[in-house]
Amino acid sequence: MRKVAVWVMAVGLVVALVSGCGASSKKSVMADLSTETQNLEAQNYTSTAVMTVQMDNSSQSYYIETSYEGPNTYKIALGDGNKNINQIIVSNPNGMFIVSPSLQKVFRFNGNWAQNQGHIYLYDQILKQIIDNKNVKYSQSGESMSFVMPVTSSNDVVKTEQVELNAKTLDPQKVILYDSQKKAVVTIDFTSFKTGVKFQSAEFDPHKLAEAGSSSSKTAAASTSDIGYIEPNVTYGGKLTVLQPQDTSATMLRYSGNQGFTLEEFRPNPGVDGLANAQLVDMYGVPAMYVGGSKASQMVWLNNGVEFALTSNDLTLDQMEAVAMSTLAQVGK
Repeated sequence: MRKVAVWVMAVGLVVALVSGCGASSKKSVMADLSTETQNLEAQNYTSTAVMTVQMDNSSQSYYIETSYEGPNTYKIALGDGNKNINQIIVSNPNGMFIVSPSLQKVFRFNGNWAQNQGHIYLYDQILKQIIDNKNVKYSQSGESMSFVMPVTSSNDVVKTEQVELNAKTLDPQKVILYDSQKKAVVTIDFTSFKTGVKFQSAEFDPHKLAEAGSSSSKTAAASTSDIGYIEPNVTYGGKLTVLQPQDTSATMLRYSGNQGFTLEEFRPNPGVDGLANAQLVDMYGVPAMYVGGSKASQMVWLNNGVEFALTSNDLTLDQMEAVAMSTLAQVGK
């Protein structure tokens, strides 16, 4: 009986030690992530990744190049599967910008996008999301650490986020966004990551980035000249009236009903447009600018050489996102 008691105490001690090691391991990892985040404020980095977006039984892939200069300057270049850069998101001391190099178009606006949706592209913001989230679940398998947590700004599309880091180097490996059914909607696979990079000032100058695309602007214009208008797949039961202005390069689609909206599609002019009160909305590969109003709200984005402007008195932001995203994989009529 005495031997049994000693054995039980020994087992209990081992369990306690194992439990303690697990708890301290997570605490130690969080401390390491916090230190890494602080170091990044004075350290530059670059990364490349492939993003796969799964929507309505179809998938689309995007190429991502990220350049970060601490503490608040960054550039996120978004391209297609062939690494052709279509749009660039820039944050510098002068503000935030969306650049279309092929169209030589620049949009300027305000916002803290990196701290919200945009964190999935930025390593420093990924770490901050893990550290700040009180409901994060940590596990480790081999040389990979996994962190699962609720999405900070959840919406109708994504609810849960999983981040995988290299256990030895803490380099980013993967980010997955899941819907309410725990199906992967967005998967980002990091293909390279490098710190200690030096940048030229032109790297974060939206106007120079737009000018750099001038050589390909004629080719881009030619490739989109035959594209007609696109009807969104999500309309919330609205009845469509097509209004075609005299200018054949622009089309207006008006949907009437309890959740009515207007969708304008036109060839953008080169130059700079300002949307001072806009916030950046990430449609997972295609950035959009959203301006909410007491009467009407508007969302503006560029895709395949066409500028889209969605305006509504009735739709919520999530609903406007759904309408916009339903146009992305389509070819004009």
